Amino acid sequence: MDKLLCLLEKYRCHLNRGNRSSVDFLRDNYSEYISDVKAALSPKDNQLVGAEMCKMVSEQIDTIEKNASLLIEVLELYNKGRIVLASQKAFEVFENMKPQLMQRYSGAYRQEAYFRIRSVNDNNPFTLNRKELFHIPFSKNYLVGTERYSMPGHPCLYLASQAELCWYECGKPEKFALSRFDIPQSEDNYMKFIDFSEKLMPLMHSFFCWFHNEEDVEQVRKYLLKYICTYPLRAACSIVVEHPGSRFVEEYTIPQLLLQWVLNDRDFDGIRYESCNSSDEVKCLGGHNLVLVTNNFDKDGYDVNLRANIKVGEPAVFDINSININPNLKDCLMGRDIKEDPFLWGLEDSPNNFEKI
Repeated sequence: MDKLLCLLEKYRCHLNRGNRSSVDFLRDNYSEYISDVKAALSPKDNQLVGAEMCKMVSEQIDTIEKNASLLIEVLELYNKGRIVLASQKAFEVFENMKPQLMQRYSGAYRQEAYFRIRSVNDNNPFTLNRKELFHIPFSKNYLVGTERYSMPGHPCLYLASQAELCWYECGKPEKFALSRFDIPQSEDNYMKFIDFSEKLMPLMHSFFCWFHNEEDVEQVRKYLLKYICTYPLRAACSIVVEHPGSRFVEEYTIPQLLLQWVLNDRDFDGIRYESCNSSDEVKCLGGHNLVLVTNNFDKDGYDVNLRANIKVGEPAVFDINSININPNLKDCLMGRDIKEDPFLWGLEDSPNNFEKI
């Protein structure tokens, strides 16, 4: 396999910083990455992607180094409490990287189903209706905590492409409400995302096939170049949280600033991203998450654009303590507890009687 393609295998996400700060971890990670990119530029080590691909990457090395250095500066400024200056510098980096950012249009390859769940318990009762599964209204923004891409007090709509992924992301609740969502995915009505969702190991093999079989190899080269150039930003947005539930989550600094830039840029509806949940189950799932920005709230506190364009299915309640498995599926458990296998709960059969809220 060509050395440039092997970068995708080595520099996958789900990054663990351990006991190092995000600054120290990313500084070392970026240094190693840039050294590996430089070492991978020989045409003799890239017989498939070719000398032209090596030249394209070589011409971007200085830019990759500059953007990586600026991201470190952003974190250092933020840690010193210089939030305004950190934000300005972050926006500068994002603007510089914008031409190389991976972009995805909803429904571009195939239409996706999306889901959202809310845990149900004695401390979290709510009226079971579609609105309760939408984003928290701005009138109740005091309930909005810090999330990977959204800041406290500013509601966003988070969705997942798999109901099972929702369950893992929500902390595996025993009882929960689940709704299926319908987002615009047609040729004349779609949403546009910054895309960090591709699983890089399978993508490496896809590039291997594309370089062999595609007629327009130049487009394939440009596609690969985007991944190589934007790795520093994807890495900064993909660090696994070391202290879940803490008041300040340093791993969220760059992704939250990125979403603020998306709010100001207005070319994107949100970010499509691979889950950074550290569980082995999530790492094996093929799904992705969406975070949709909110900007202009109506009198009920809901985003005008999202309310006008997104439909929600009727919520269904699941209690994993009372799930009865189909007798024909018992062999699939292979001795496992049914409560630990959400793929056998029938979550995908949640109602698709979509309505706007």
